[in-house]
Amino acid sequence: MRSGGLKPEAPPGAARSQHVMSGEFEILKESLGAGGYGSVIKAVHKKTGQKVAAKVISTHRMKASAVLREVTVMKKMKHDNIIGMLQHEEKDHNHLIYMELAEGGELFSRVINSGMLKEEEAMKYFGQLMSAVAYMHSQGVVHRDLKLENVLLDAKDNCKVCDFGLAHMYDMTKDGKPILVTLQEVCGSKSYCAPEVLAGLGYDGFPMDVWSCGICLFAMLAGFFPLDEATGADWRYERVKMASSQRYSATHTIFGFYERACPLTQKCTDLIDGCLSINPENRLSVQDVLASPWLTNPKGKDNVMDMDRPVYRGMSANVTREQLQAMLEQEQPQSPVYRGGPALAPPPLLARQNCKFCADFHIEEVQ
Repeated sequence: MRSGGLKPEAPPGAARSQHVMSGEFEILKESLGAGGYGSVIKAVHKKTGQKVAAKVISTHRMKASAVLREVTVMKKMKHDNIIGMLQHEEKDHNHLIYMELAEGGELFSRVINSGMLKEEEAMKYFGQLMSAVAYMHSQGVVHRDLKLENVLLDAKDNCKVCDFGLAHMYDMTKDGKPILVTLQEVCGSKSYCAPEVLAGLGYDGFPMDVWSCGICLFAMLAGFFPLDEATGADWRYERVKMASSQRYSATHTIFGFYERACPLTQKCTDLIDGCLSINPENRLSVQDVLASPWLTNPKGKDNVMDMDRPVYRGMSANVTREQLQAMLEQEQPQSPVYRGGPALAPPPLLARQNCKFCADFHIEEVQ
């Protein structure tokens, strides 16, 4: 999965390559996090004194080929909003990936501590996240596990996307375009994973990342997940899919499940709806997101995004009350409310999620 041909010109925000003097790192005892693959701990460069993060991956838990794939992707990533890789080495039965240290912790913790973010606060983080994703996509890389836990904050409160363990790198043409192939691995984190991925029928990685970013934005602003998972196992998903087919706002629909008025501006709900389009072919691209009125003109007139896509604003003119009667028990402009049954259950609260491992990455433990 190596990139071939010439690299495309780096877009604005791409950072210069970071270098650390060659030499050994001293591993410190302070833990920065843990997951199914191993752990992340602090380390310090013996000659420079630079404190870094060390991702320790056990070769008993993760295939060496998967670790080396992650290292290859990280070496390629040079952007202000992506964690920089400093060095990779093997010790005993572990791979150690030394990375730049983000002292501000996870964006997940920032949201949890606040309960939810105001639009003005989330705008900065989301814009930086999308700038990082735009750069990844320009390099033919899709992350496939974008979530609040994988967005770190540095000492200046700027976003740094991390953890490329599930990333896929497309081969590239000579003019810097990705050679698209259908991806098959069902991977990611449940509440952030796009419906086409969970369906297991193959998918394009670029729209998958956009869906995950839309989930991140909704979670930042609402303080809960819009869906537990985008499959028929979640009653919310089936109703969102039905409502969206009738051109209702997915965002307003979700708030309506809990009989809450949506507190978000229309520019914001238009953007979330575009990111959470069920059909990946109708989903916003990263460039569409970066050009959205919510990010480019937040204080301007609150109008609909000017794009050739379904407009999720209330009920379309060709849908009759009779057609919607079976779906809706109460009709409200731009905010359908589902009453009774599972709709009375609480929303899926924010919680840390482990990524799904697939056979290409994970070594099954022998019982």
